[in-house]
Amino acid sequence: MFSSLEASALRLGQTLKSYVLWTHPRGGFHYDVMVTLILVFIFLTPRSVFKDSPAYRPLHPNEITVRQDGANSFVYDLSASSVVLDDQGATAALKRAIEPIAGSIEISRYTELRDTSGKVTGYRVWARHR
Repeated sequence: MFSSLEASALRLGQTLKSYVLWTHPRGGFHYDVMVTLILVFIFLTPRSVFKDSPAYRPLHPNEITVRQDGANSFVYDLSASSVVLDDQGATAALKRAIEPIAGSIEISRYTELRDTSGKVTGYRVWARHR
């Protein structure tokens, strides 16, 4: 004969099994508990648990992204393939690449964006409009 502890453990095991197999009828108490647990999980689980951040997406060869960086100042990200380096230097080449979309600018600084192997994949340029 089962003791009351064994019987309650057996009932708990059967209830958990029925939750996993989703055997309860719609509108019943156990069905409502399962739906509530799912909703609590969806809405209260922090994003960091899933580590779901967008992967780095390389820029299209002629794509330039722009972010404002204060009054009349912007940060431009552009692909290395859209910059034609020559003997005038990188600043002049970056200016030539950006001015067709931004108008007259003055570059205050820039940094090279590199991949894990060290290859230059793009440039980040800080510029002010004149």
